[in-house]
Amino acid sequence: MTVTIKDIAKAANVSYSTVSKALNDSPLVKPETKRMIVEKANELGYTPNFSAKHLVTRRTNTIGLVWPTIERVALSALVTRVNQHITNSGRTMILSINHALEAVELFSRMRIDGILLFEEEIPQDKLPNNIGIPLLSYGVPAIEQFPTVGVQHELAMELAVKEFVEIGHQSIAYAGVINGTGRRQQAKQIGYEEAMRKRGLKSQRIDTRGLDACDADSAIERLLTEPTLPTAIICSSYDIAIGTLRALRRNGIQVPNDLSLISYDNIPQLAEADVPLTAVGVPIDKLAKELVETLLALIEGEQAATGRKLTPELVRRNSTKPRA
Repeated sequence: MTVTIKDIAKAANVSYSTVSKALNDSPLVKPETKRMIVEKANELGYTPNFSAKHLVTRRTNTIGLVWPTIERVALSALVTRVNQHITNSGRTMILSINHALEAVELFSRMRIDGILLFEEEIPQDKLPNNIGIPLLSYGVPAIEQFPTVGVQHELAMELAVKEFVEIGHQSIAYAGVINGTGRRQQAKQIGYEEAMRKRGLKSQRIDTRGLDACDADSAIERLLTEPTLPTAIICSSYDIAIGTLRALRRNGIQVPNDLSLISYDNIPQLAEADVPLTAVGVPIDKLAKELVETLLALIEGEQAATGRKLTPELVRRNSTKPRA
């Protein structure tokens, strides 16, 4: 049997309105009364009716997260940190890995407080113009149909190429999805090619044809049939780096003695790889915090600073070595 606010009011011998105010943490209720009501609610097994609460407050304290997949490690790490920050704000996160259009439509019908959209294969201008609730896109600022926060991917690739050149590498390849539709992947590829071009170096692109570790593993196997190999590889993500490292090791190529690696994605897992990997990107906790705080500001009707790109950092570890 469902426990209602009226049941709590009867058990606590207070009015219905006092229970309602107490459960909504109203300052109009004395702390000792509020504590007693909350204890009674817990004893009775009361569960808040979010639909009814929404009718009164116009808030559900719920955030919808539109995510492409939970199979890739870097994305799983980021979604975990995002969830932590949302929880710390006193809200609940609902995750959807359905197609972005379906997920946004569902969250819109649910009238949740706001949506964080991971913009990957579908650009934000393919979404409805007005969904009725705040939406923040984690993508590549440019379209601006919705507020957007992104990363300076071009700068990340510049930092990686610069690092390799400074330790003597000239044959530097890029492993990732080549000429794909994802705007983040496009930005990384463009950044790599521009960094190589301005140094007079020839671009060497390794098309992984996908973003999973197994895609990178297969791409490196194809690369190893070539007569000459690069001396350094920039991987477009943690998962690509792990697949690359696995294929190289299986074929007797040592990192960094035979070939150096730098991975995009600044997540702790890179330090825990078989060979701790040099990384470039925005620190994951900083990125998650920025995304959540910006969305919460939008929900509160504030003029949040959007359309900006966060600055990546290079973290040196054991996967890079000066070219002899």
